[in-house]
Amino acid sequence: MNTKSLSKKALGVIAGFKELEISGLKISCPYFINKGKKVRAGLKVMIGKGSPEDIKKEIELLALRKKVDLKKLDKKTLNQFFVDNNIGIDCSGFVFYVLDAEIKSRKLGGLKRHLRFPLIKNPLRKILAQFRPIENTNVKNLVHNKNSFEVMLSQVEPGDLIALTGAGEKNSFDHVLIAHKVGYENDLPTIIHYTHSLKWSVDTNPSHGIKEGTIEISDPKKSILEQKWTENKKTGKENETLQRFTDAKWFGIRRLTAFQK
Repeated sequence: MNTKSLSKKALGVIAGFKELEISGLKISCPYFINKGKKVRAGLKVMIGKGSPEDIKKEIELLALRKKVDLKKLDKKTLNQFFVDNNIGIDCSGFVFYVLDAEIKSRKLGGLKRHLRFPLIKNPLRKILAQFRPIENTNVKNLVHNKNSFEVMLSQVEPGDLIALTGAGEKNSFDHVLIAHKVGYENDLPTIIHYTHSLKWSVDTNPSHGIKEGTIEISDPKKSILEQKWTENKKTGKENETLQRFTDAKWFGIRRLTAFQK
């Protein structure tokens, strides 16, 4: 089997979120979306869009303000401190940083250079989005035809996005995974290794956040949902990531136009 992976820089970003180091402890950055809450000056870190460095600095500031000695916390308590203070990373924020690193490693500039914001209609907001791209990036923006194009399962490569829109009871849940490694036999993909940020309904605080899973491809001509998804040792109906895709109004594999050959 031949394998292809994201660049070392992009994999380093994944590791930075998955093994976020605070006062000598390494934890997976929790999953969090701050909706409908007032946040301090719209800081990236307070809306699920902070980098590992941003998150670390904010946690240290919060600890000083609240007189919490981070060195005395164990992993579970530290994770709870994140959750209690609404600090975490959402799925599109996580993917933004990974893609940005990958684009830079390919000498294509940063992701900011390539992103468009066609869903923003207000001219002033559209200009502001160019200066604050990550704050204005969401799943619908990433999978828009102005930013990415459809890829068949048989063509999947590291850096491709596996996304859904319109899941959940109110059809309001959107989500995105990024393929970080792909295995091939005879030039056809046989397994996708993906990473994302999500919280399952069964997750307790220490176990949600950056997750990894695999999609074993038995027939690349069939839908990606007809392949074997494994995450947290769960498959089928017990795999909540797969079930969210199954319930979605739309799902697909997309590749950034920046990576178009």
